Amino acid sequence: MAISGNVVLCSTPRLARSLRLEQARIRRDGGAISWQPPQILTLTQWLDETLSRAMLAGELPSDFLPQKTLDAAAEQVLWERAIKKHTRDEATQALFDMAGLARTAAEAHRLMVAWDVETPTGWQSEETRQFLQWRDTFAGLCRSHHALDSARTFEQQIVALQRGAGQLPAALQLAGFDRLSPQEKRLLNALEKRGVHVEIHSPVLEQAGDARQITCDDISAECRAAVGWVTERLKHDPAARLAIVVPELGALRSRLLMLLDDALHPLASLPSHAEMPRVYDFSLGDPLASHPLVACGLNLLRLAVWRFRIPQQDAGRLLRDVYWSAGLFEADARARLDALMRERLPASIHLEQWLRFARKAKTDGGNLHKLVEHLEAISACVWPRKQAARAWADAFAALLQAAGWPGERGLSSHEYQAMKAWNAALEDFGKLGELLGALDAGSALQRFSMLLRERIFQPETEGEPRVWVMGMLETPAFPLDAIWVLGMNDHQWPPPSRPNPLLPAEAQRCVNAPNSCGRVQAEFAQTIQTRLLHSAPEIVFSCSHRDGERELRASPVLAGLATMEYAPDFSTTLAEQLAIPATMDWLDDHRAPPVAAGEKMGGGTGLLKAQAICPAWAFYRYRLGARKLGEPVDGLDAMERGNLLHLVMQAFWQGHDSGYLQNLDEEKLQTAISEAVEQGMKKFSERHDEPLPAQFAALEKLRLQRLLALWLELEKTRPPFAVADCERRVELDIEGLRVTLMLDRVDTLSNGQLVVIDYKSGAHVTQRSWAEDRITEPQLPVYASFALYKSPDLPLEVAAVCFAKLHSAEQKFVGIAAQDDLLPGVAGLDSARQMFAQERFPDWAALMAHWRVSIAAIAAEILAGEAAVRFRSEADLRNCEVTPLLRLPERELQLEHPRGE
Repeated sequence: MAISGNVVLCSTPRLARSLRLEQARIRRDGGAISWQPPQILTLTQWLDETLSRAMLAGELPSDFLPQKTLDAAAEQVLWERAIKKHTRDEATQALFDMAGLARTAAEAHRLMVAWDVETPTGWQSEETRQFLQWRDTFAGLCRSHHALDSARTFEQQIVALQRGAGQLPAALQLAGFDRLSPQEKRLLNALEKRGVHVEIHSPVLEQAGDARQITCDDISAECRAAVGWVTERLKHDPAARLAIVVPELGALRSRLLMLLDDALHPLASLPSHAEMPRVYDFSLGDPLASHPLVACGLNLLRLAVWRFRIPQQDAGRLLRDVYWSAGLFEADARARLDALMRERLPASIHLEQWLRFARKAKTDGGNLHKLVEHLEAISACVWPRKQAARAWADAFAALLQAAGWPGERGLSSHEYQAMKAWNAALEDFGKLGELLGALDAGSALQRFSMLLRERIFQPETEGEPRVWVMGMLETPAFPLDAIWVLGMNDHQWPPPSRPNPLLPAEAQRCVNAPNSCGRVQAEFAQTIQTRLLHSAPEIVFSCSHRDGERELRASPVLAGLATMEYAPDFSTTLAEQLAIPATMDWLDDHRAPPVAAGEKMGGGTGLLKAQAICPAWAFYRYRLGARKLGEPVDGLDAMERGNLLHLVMQAFWQGHDSGYLQNLDEEKLQTAISEAVEQGMKKFSERHDEPLPAQFAALEKLRLQRLLALWLELEKTRPPFAVADCERRVELDIEGLRVTLMLDRVDTLSNGQLVVIDYKSGAHVTQRSWAEDRITEPQLPVYASFALYKSPDLPLEVAAVCFAKLHSAEQKFVGIAAQDDLLPGVAGLDSARQMFAQERFPDWAALMAHWRVSIAAIAAEILAGEAAVRFRSEADLRNCEVTPLLRLPERELQLEHPRGE
């Protein structure tokens, strides 16, 4: 549709760009060879250009004082300063989200100027009175800086036009204005009084299109249906112009993007095709701060500013980042350093710790020369305590250059655009210096980060899209072939009212201000609905049945629309496409190569446990050596706490018996407990590169002393015993499988029988699998039936096996004994028939034989290379370190489709 007229004023820069591209396409296609292209600008751009020319020509009134206009970032700064002047107490300021409060105040100010919202004294709340004080202060700050906010600038420009300034066109068109504020109406009135013919440019159809509605199960199903519909339409007509319209585009952008890529551009999943041209285009980009290149730059600046408390997850993210130092050339060595730091350093580290680890890894042969060089450059950076924003912008740029940002390889097109956007943001940040004053490093980085988060970035698209994904307020630049509008439920369309909390609600309703009440929102929704119905010959509106457990209702704007006659095929994800049997060859491949002679496998009883639960777990973890990266914590994780507890228990019991415990009076017992904890802590510290922080070590000692005291009260109730072994290393051969074990503790009873004990510090301890064919807690059965059990001729040498549960909430023995009363709370075999059935386990020797047979069978599986993804319940895999390698989601997708279908 060619535009008649020389000037078109658009509501948004995006609409202006789309209209220019559309007019260029029309000219290119020969639709208007001799046609003079119109001037297409936003309303703000046109006013600025018109009055700038008027000023140069001397046409402005003599009392008209041109002032600079504050951009959004500058307005934000001045509003924050105004609010802080009225909340001088820093403790009070910390209670508020100053940035959010400033945005709300700026919106209230714009409503007062653009929508003529008045605040009569009788309607003023305490919040309104406070806001009016902020507003006066804000106006004073603007005057002191010889600047105007955008709303006041617009008002001044109207006055200048009313007084005859500027050369105006004979006619102009407005595009994309779904509603006009009183301020905009004043502008149009001024233009018409000066003889300008104003008309509405409406790139829509004269007749409303055929509208249908469809209800899907939830919003995920809506998105799949919309993308499936787009895919089908493009398959039949590749030149079709389509749109997906979304009320909450920001919330659904990522989901829709992934579905569209999987359906229309499956190659985009490959890194080499990540920036390939798409047939779709989003009207909304992402925050600039979220782009990987920009995020890396921010993380490096945070590293320099907050060097004494760095979350290790941030350090790991930088080690895995390719946008600084030698991120590609040293990638393997950096990954190994990341794994080592996760194991040995706490959750929060300082820069010198990181640098020390990197230097040691480099000395040990790691390829980390550039990393060390650039970390040293960051560490050597010294900044003034406070300086202006311009100086901080230069300092940030210098630091990033010293750190090797943005990396060693050339930038792609999207990365280059992000780099340009970063440089522009840094330049704009520097320009805020006059408003911000002197800042410390933390405040400067916080302000710059906010600027990057609020700046939307979207790389320029190549070619002409066929599918536009846009919000409800976006106006298409031309009629489309078909539109799908999703999310049409009554809780979000019409949009709920959201009056500004700083202005009287009644005052906002009186002028029909945006978001002021349900009536205003309903009228606005109907306006949008009318525009949509005239934007394409075919429109589909969809809504959801539910959101989780919540039942949803359709939007009232759908009332009276016919139901869609057919349900479109849902789009499928790339994983689902690959899982469809028609495109696959089925291969039952559950066996790895058998274990070769001399092949070493670690893991001890952990290997047997993993094989019993899921053979693939054991194969990946112990034969291939795969494991998840450690999760650093401040202090000790559960495993380290368990290891420390073992050392303390060993220190107390080594070489002692129950008589030793019984003969200790209260004072001597506390002394013995304290000494055992001290010895355990000392041994533990010797095994670690970094000592525990003093405060944490003191708390851990107190915890261990209390836990050990509680446990020893239980040990006092046992029949006489002597501790025969603590923490003894044992090597076993189980059917040819070499296994190394660590016996936590073995006690000898007065009759010479043995009690095997395994310490457990977790909340969940059970022996239920000991009666099953696949023993998933095999450590004690292995100790008893292979390490200590001699032969059926000596069936009672091991008289009991049990876990010692040492938990702050509960201390008890959990296990099985040959007879009652050997251990407190542990039943004898004859008293535990509910778990150990008489027909399967008539006596203790039968239980031992069962354990030997079951564990031998598990060992034989390992030796044979059995590696199937086979398990009883996913709950059994909660501690599995290699869950991603089991590919459970893909397996579930495959099982949803019967073979051969």
